[in-house]
Amino acid sequence: MQGDATQMLKTLEGPFDFVLLDLWKNLYVPCLELFYPKLAQNAVIVADNMLFPEVVRAEAEAYRRAVKAKGNLQSVLLPIGNGIELSCLWT
Repeated sequence: MQGDATQMLKTLEGPFDFVLLDLWKNLYVPCLELFYPKLAQNAVIVADNMLFPEVVRAEAEAYRRAVKAKGNLQSVLLPIGNGIELSCLWT
């Protein structure tokens, strides 16, 4: 599929067991808000580029704060490659 990620997420029903976020970092939080209600129990989210490049670090940190604010997502930052935020939904 190709297109605007936020528009496409609005059309997908879910539930999603696995989500890989690897797009423009300014879209991480808006995409999280769209797919979060559609996550399956015990879903896994992998977000790339959490540490590097440094130019996107502020947006990566905003995403990590948004994940923590959900309350039922457990998350860990893995210093693998450019940094991966691994999150799991616990309901």
